[in-house]
Amino acid sequence: PVAKPVAKPVAKPVAKPVVFKHNFNLNIFSDILVLHTGEKDNALAHIKIWYPYFVESGVNFIILTRFIEAYNEVVKEYPEANVVFAKNKKETDMLFDSFVSIKACFYPSNTGKNSHLLYQTHIKHIFIGHGDSDKMSSIRKYFRVYDENWVAGDAHIDRFKNAGFSQNRLKHIKVGRPTLKEIVHVATNSWQTRFKDKYNVLYLSTWEGTLKEQDYSSLEIIQDNLCFIKNIENVSISIKSHPFSGNREIEFKSFENILSKNEFLKIHSRLEPLKEHIINSNIFICDISGVVSECLAANAPIFLYIPKHKEITIAKSNMPYEEYCYIYSTPEELKEKITAVLNGDDYLAENRLKAIDYIIGLEETKNNN
Repeated sequence: PVAKPVAKPVAKPVAKPVVFKHNFNLNIFSDILVLHTGEKDNALAHIKIWYPYFVESGVNFIILTRFIEAYNEVVKEYPEANVVFAKNKKETDMLFDSFVSIKACFYPSNTGKNSHLLYQTHIKHIFIGHGDSDKMSSIRKYFRVYDENWVAGDAHIDRFKNAGFSQNRLKHIKVGRPTLKEIVHVATNSWQTRFKDKYNVLYLSTWEGTLKEQDYSSLEIIQDNLCFIKNIENVSISIKSHPFSGNREIEFKSFENILSKNEFLKIHSRLEPLKEHIINSNIFICDISGVVSECLAANAPIFLYIPKHKEITIAKSNMPYEEYCYIYSTPEELKEKITAVLNGDDYLAENRLKAIDYIIGLEETKNNN
């Protein structure tokens, strides 16, 4: 009889460990903080907002990424940083098992992967965000999973108060907006004379949103808006669109190619940092998004698109947009209001100063809280 071959035992796959940056350097005997991003395409942009201030504060911290693409981008941008890639809950658990002195985790955005860390009930979970706006995403009940919500100013706290739901002991802590400190300093000069009576218009369109209630975008009328304001005297126009533009409406994926045919228009890359463009501008056209508060720091007129034909739901602070922004819904109305302001009728100037403190947290920002 022929002997039957003995089946070789199949080796079980060995779980790959979390990936640490090659020159990982950390004091494991001191308290450690984690700066977590569950984003893939926008991870580096969110880390950039906070990384310099974590370094400046002298804390012992790890940047935790959840996609290998994000890991590679962060390592390339900050080769000196302690960066980790952990793709799932099992690997995040391994990270916490490796560093028992982790005391808190900071979250710049709400993503599904945040939940993997929330199993670590012995540490503090803190949301720090990547902007400030009246979008409904600013006041979701999901925020109650955190111990603390670090906000720029009183506006964000009031949004939660006005939302009408229990916050389950969620603490709100005002820390200002450190990224706006340089812009606030520039804003001490009058916007009219900042560029020798020239008006640099910065158009900041937002994307069309994941859901219909989040569609605050003016992309569908942007061509008409530009045509109506391009001939205003002493005005130059530049535009920077949201990196997600076209995610839901495919025709906006590369609409800059169409806009580039306008010789009067300067187009900035979607991925460029916004701060320098705000500093170099003194008129702003915005959609409802976090850029409104960033432009507000420059203390110059803001023209905000709020369409009449869309049913838009926003989070409500105690200072609505119309108290410090010039609201428009059509290209004709935009031109009319810009012309009036440039002719000296900037009647919201005093309210802008109040809004800067209320929304941004002026003293906290200046004091580097």
